Amino acid sequence: MWFLIKGSFWFSLVLIALPLFSSESRDALEQAPPLEVGESMAAALEAFDDIRQICVRKPEVCETGGETFAALGIRAKEGARIAYEFLDSKFAGADDGLVTGSLPADGGQTATN
Repeated sequence: MWFLIKGSFWFSLVLIALPLFSSESRDALEQAPPLEVGESMAAALEAFDDIRQICVRKPEVCETGGETFAALGIRAKEGARIAYEFLDSKFAGADDGLVTGSLPADGGQTATN
């Protein structure tokens, strides 16, 4: 769960920072409303604090949310299994005679002895 939240946060920061490296984007963003970083951070911290307190105010919300994330985790696991089986069926078996390693296929028993 925290991995998804942190990943979303960092991905959002990357999307916000990308226009800083493009002159076309900088010109287009001059027409955008100004971004007040201090006020935005204060609002985000207040919202985060409010979200943390929701389990105290309404425990059933956290219980339902936990059950929902558990169900989504099971579905994601099943989806990953299906994707793995699909990819395995597409790419496996193409080189059935493939022998890997540094020894010959006969196990290193050569006729030179």
